[in-house]
Amino acid sequence: MKKNHFPKKAYFLCLSVLLILALFTGCKRTDITVVPTNPTTPAGSPVNDLTQVTADVSGIVLDESNAPVANATVTSGTATTFTNSNGMFIFNSISLSKENGSVTVIKTGYFKGVRSFKTIQGKNNTVKIRLMARVLSGTVTAATGGTITSNGGATIVFPANAFVTGAGAVYTGSAKVYSRWIDPTAANLPDIIPGDLRGITAAGLENILATYGMAGAELEDASGNALKIAPGKTASISFPIPAALSAAAPATITLWHFDDAAARWKENGTATKAGTTYTAQVDKFSFWNCDVGSSNFVNLDFTILNAVNSSPLVATNLRIKRVSDGSYAYGITNNTGFVSGLVPKNEQLVLQVMSSCGTVIYSQNINPLLVNTSVGNINASLPGPQILTFTGTVLNCIAAPVSNGYVTLYMTGGEGGYISTSATGTFSFSLVNCSGATLAYDCQAVDNATTQQSIAFTGSASVGTINLGNINACGTVAGTNVYVAGSIGYDAVLWKNGIATYLTNASISSSASAYSVFVSGTDVYVAGYQHSSWGDIAKVWKNGVATDLGGGLYPNGSSYDAHANSVFVSGTDVYVAGYAFNAARIWKNGVATTLAGGTTQNYAEAFSVFVSGTDAYVAGSAQFPYPYDNNLAATIWKNSLTTNLNTNSSSANAHSVFVSGTDVYVAGSEQFQGSYVAKVWKNGVATILSNVFSDANSVFVSGTDVYVAGSLGNAAVLWKNGVATNLSNISSEAISVFVYGTDVYVSGYQSGSTNNIATIWKNGLPINLSDGTLKAVANSIYIK
Repeated sequence: MKKNHFPKKAYFLCLSVLLILALFTGCKRTDITVVPTNPTTPAGSPVNDLTQVTADVSGIVLDESNAPVANATVTSGTATTFTNSNGMFIFNSISLSKENGSVTVIKTGYFKGVRSFKTIQGKNNTVKIRLMARVLSGTVTAATGGTITSNGGATIVFPANAFVTGAGAVYTGSAKVYSRWIDPTAANLPDIIPGDLRGITAAGLENILATYGMAGAELEDASGNALKIAPGKTASISFPIPAALSAAAPATITLWHFDDAAARWKENGTATKAGTTYTAQVDKFSFWNCDVGSSNFVNLDFTILNAVNSSPLVATNLRIKRVSDGSYAYGITNNTGFVSGLVPKNEQLVLQVMSSCGTVIYSQNINPLLVNTSVGNINASLPGPQILTFTGTVLNCIAAPVSNGYVTLYMTGGEGGYISTSATGTFSFSLVNCSGATLAYDCQAVDNATTQQSIAFTGSASVGTINLGNINACGTVAGTNVYVAGSIGYDAVLWKNGIATYLTNASISSSASAYSVFVSGTDVYVAGYQHSSWGDIAKVWKNGVATDLGGGLYPNGSSYDAHANSVFVSGTDVYVAGYAFNAARIWKNGVATTLAGGTTQNYAEAFSVFVSGTDAYVAGSAQFPYPYDNNLAATIWKNSLTTNLNTNSSSANAHSVFVSGTDVYVAGSEQFQGSYVAKVWKNGVATILSNVFSDANSVFVSGTDVYVAGSLGNAAVLWKNGVATNLSNISSEAISVFVYGTDVYVSGYQSGSTNNIATIWKNGLPINLSDGTLKAVANSIYIK
């Protein structure tokens, strides 16, 4: 059987290919059953969307600049999830319509994204959705009507008194119109169109569509409430016809309306050609589409493999070219290299495999097809410089192979995909790359059996085979996020699920660090400092945007240092503990209160803040006179009221405070028989955790268990109810501890061959956040 071909841009995870019958673009999809001789809906037959099957769905959501869209709400069937930091999502074993599965993506600032596909039972159905920015095109006064001009010259003309509210009441104010024209010749057409290019005729029959342009709008009142076209009224839409399509554009063309509830294009009137535009009257809004429909199609499916190593080409862009007129259908392979969809019947076709930069790297003719056809495996001979093959093994929390899991991999520019593990936990898949291009990638492994996932890790590659080695799917439960604040080199850094975001730029600052992280709702707060030419400046970052709390220059020109060591959010109030000009301070919503030091004592610093109800507790150290003889005293402040924790006149430090019910726990250290030893205080009563050189940096209480992270000798240690567990046998330190359910997370560092490596431990298993190229430390950890 002759093979097939698909090229053009890859549309991330999406299983099904639809051909569009115009000479410019095509509809993409990737799905269809492996029994190609029995089509789900024979050409020209009535459509039944009620039959349900069970399948997986995965995909990626990008914006129009090709950047991933994180934290978008994704719904498929009755299941809902959110995109991760790379814009990726996965649903496992959900129920979907056999004839018309769909994925809907909602994100503030964008039009709703919808992708439809014929669901392949038991397979992964992959989609790539590019969200269109929701930009205000103009306003219209209801009483007079008016004209709105969209991008590309598309227009919508509203008559007078044309609007009603969502409840049907007459609306007389100004209407805001968010409109968008979709260029049918655009290279990214398959990623941005609503649904796919299948339509249901007025007779209820399925057609494949050749589009000549789409336009849509959303209408709102001044308060953002949805408006509708009034009964008996219509608006006039004009669709620009691209020059490349003008000659073939028919004088009258069928008009199709996208039904959001059904995730289907449905026949609804006609549009008339006048010069370089199509014009139509419409009585409702989402999106409208000018298309030529055809029921002369068959189903085609196949699997694309890399001929060199037989690994599947994952998330690879394919294109089916119709020889007679040069039109295309677009598709993207799933996690096994499989693709399926509708193509023109009895037509000479060409299968093309596309690189990520849009060039054809493999081509094969397909003889005319008279029946639904399954080609099977296609071993594509691909240019070596443009192929990346990733291999590795996924292990679980006890270092056993993960046989029921998968690996996701995202590459710069919106490319990537996911691959399932084998029975022995191994994986191997290939991706197509532009020749010579070096791409950064983010990778993460998931164990389906336990829902545990690895911390995401990064790298870069250009050609050849990249062995990712053993990946421990044991970072956190899928659906939760691990936030870590720290530093790499001279920069303050926030890691989310292992992916580092730099909060500072070392090229304009000689040093910076992030000491504390706290997550409230969807907002991420980080406390730390950044050096300036006049001193260290205390900073708190909210979602990456910095606010200065002090440090640098006084108005009189003298300089001083300030650090923000800890952040805690309670309701709408943001508390930060630290120091400025040798004084311990707490900032509440940016307003500073001095706790000790400065003019009253020689030195004081606040290291930790915890808010319980209306009480703010701060732990730190301060120099006090007799009986402490100017030594440091471990200190707890409750609403600025000072309590010293020292049991003698020796120096002591209080590094961390945690409040559980009415009990106040403090972790720190105190001089004992010539060296500092780790201590934990409960309501002022001290417990020595070790009689040898040690330190306690962080305390966390979960139920009746008290966890303390610190160091014993020169190695990281975790105490649970006073019993120590060594986390490392090399030079290291545990700096922060956080308990989430039954999992205990610790952050800190371990020594590397040349530099310290930022490390987190989950239930004692170390996970590196840095590679040792630069010195790095993980100062604070928060799980949500």
